[in-house]
Amino acid sequence: MKRSVLTALVLPSVIAVTLGGTALSAPTASAAPAATSTAAAATADESVASDPAEAPDADAGGPSAGPPSVGSAPVGPAVEAGPTETSATEAEAEVPAADEASEPGPGTDEGTTAPAPTDETGTGTGTGTGTEADTGGEVGTAAATEPGTVTVSGETRLSDTQRAVTDGWPAGTTFTYQWTRDGADIDGAVGETYVLVGADMGRVVEVAVTGTGPEPDDEPATVVSDRRVAAGVAPTFTAQPGTDLTVVAGEPYSFTWKAAGDPTPMVVSVADPRTLVSTLPAGATVTETPGALTISGTSTYAGSYSFGVSTLNMVGIGELLVVDLEVQAAAPASIFATVYTTSATGPWAFAGAVGSSPDDDVLAVSVDDGQSVVLAAYAGDEFGNAVPREALPEGSDEPVYRSSGPGDEAVVLDTGYQGFTVHGAGTRVMSASLAGFTLSFPVEVRSTAVVVPAGSGAAPISSTGSLAYTGSEPAQGLVALAAGLLAAGTVLTVVRLRRRATS
Repeated sequence: MKRSVLTALVLPSVIAVTLGGTALSAPTASAAPAATSTAAAATADESVASDPAEAPDADAGGPSAGPPSVGSAPVGPAVEAGPTETSATEAEAEVPAADEASEPGPGTDEGTTAPAPTDETGTGTGTGTGTEADTGGEVGTAAATEPGTVTVSGETRLSDTQRAVTDGWPAGTTFTYQWTRDGADIDGAVGETYVLVGADMGRVVEVAVTGTGPEPDDEPATVVSDRRVAAGVAPTFTAQPGTDLTVVAGEPYSFTWKAAGDPTPMVVSVADPRTLVSTLPAGATVTETPGALTISGTSTYAGSYSFGVSTLNMVGIGELLVVDLEVQAAAPASIFATVYTTSATGPWAFAGAVGSSPDDDVLAVSVDDGQSVVLAAYAGDEFGNAVPREALPEGSDEPVYRSSGPGDEAVVLDTGYQGFTVHGAGTRVMSASLAGFTLSFPVEVRSTAVVVPAGSGAAPISSTGSLAYTGSEPAQGLVALAAGLLAAGTVLTVVRLRRRATS
């Protein structure tokens, strides 16, 4: 009868312990552990009956509550499938069930419910796998927003709109923007689009986009645009005719300077930095078009001119070219000569100018016997510009002067100048030949002979001076000659003004 009672009391506890171990850690439940547990329970009952003080507290749980000799044999096979900590808890929970079942008296009926606290102890105080599965990992960690890409669209010209284009971000992402210029924030440029201004020209413009995902715990992610926009290119010359230009009087000319940049630059005529002024030939026309400058025209006044050419846009100012433009005389069309006369006591006097053209006025010169006539001849083009000697045909680039007076003395004063000291009253013709052209003009010589009354005993005295200096005459003539050569430098201006006044 006693064995039947023990079996009836212990069997439910064994079943409960076996089921509990299966739920916590064992993959399968077998009949062998149950039988072993029954035998162990009987042994435990006899041990507890002999020394009740060594019975563990069923409610204590934990490693300290386990019996030193009873728990290892019945629980071992059920614990092998799970972690060590869970197995220890299950082992401790089995012992009180067997202990309570061994107690006699009325408590025997209540002993069938002992496995319930064992479940609570196993799940509530243990660290088994079931508890870790319920936590789902760390709690409260925010997920970063998965970033996409950012590019910039739009042309790079001034006033063009730049747009930040996002792609590959999670659906529902919200964005904020900050545009930068050379890495520095642009004040107020915090929108999806940005319009290029003058300060951006030639700089690197990009946008930093910060995206925040739609979930409450999403952290923002920032991406800088992968396209850097070079907003503008400084101007440079792409074509230019040179800095030493030559044109011929009366012939049309056209010179063009071209430049490139972003935005399209202007090409302008400015002052010559050497003189701080800009000079252009009379009749020149300046035409400015986007990226180009043209100077054209037809000039009839020979001379040298200078000016500057530069290019600029919103990025900056380009190279400054200093241009020298020379208008050369055309081919010789006639010659001119200036005529001066001298006296023994006075300076040289300008007698006039004469030309080889048929429509030139005839110059009449009158001097006293013994005075001098000086000529200086120049070749000129059809516009009255003097043609340089070096531009004349070889063999006809030196002037030749003549006088028809048989007693006149010719004296060469300097290259291009020649004088005649006239002797003998009357009219003679003087001429000059140069560059295949000849001009001539008459010279009237007045007599200076002094008639002395008979018996006076006075000798005739001549008051005339001679250009042919012999050393026995006063020096006044040479001084006057030097002054005349200085005055001869004005011949070209006089002749040109005379020609243009009559044309």
